[in-house]
Amino acid sequence: MNKFRFFGKILLISSALILNLPSSSFSAPTCTPLVAVGGEKGQTVVQKMASAPRIPIGLGNLKRDNWNTDFSLPSNNKYKKFIATFTPQTTGTYSIRMYLKYSDGTADEVYNEKPNLSSGKSLEISATPRAEDHPYQVNIFVGDAESIGKSYKVKIKACR
Repeated sequence: MNKFRFFGKILLISSALILNLPSSSFSAPTCTPLVAVGGEKGQTVVQKMASAPRIPIGLGNLKRDNWNTDFSLPSNNKYKKFIATFTPQTTGTYSIRMYLKYSDGTADEVYNEKPNLSSGKSLEISATPRAEDHPYQVNIFVGDAESIGKSYKVKIKACR
């Protein structure tokens, strides 16, 4: 038997075997966009500009800013991975932190960087929850003196 016919038959048999495997063997994770807390109903993409903190008159060191954005998780699902897509609308350095928040009052900081980003070029941040616990929210914190005045969009997917 000629070498090429032999390898051709091997390739044909291998292809048939692969095509008959259950589709779950090759399926990608199922991801669900998370809804922003306090946003419009069903809002999964948040657009913000990091503002300077304001100190209300008479309240001393109580400051307010818009640096935190929370995304809620459905309580009946367990997810293996979270993916934040951060898209800067302004070129420059951003101070970005991402946290997974748990019902016992703790949070895991899963990202803390100050990347220099170009407008329109997205940054993906992945996080894995604790093995024994599941978060109820994902928090994105964007803010410090370098980030003030910069605009961005952020969305988060939870994947099984």
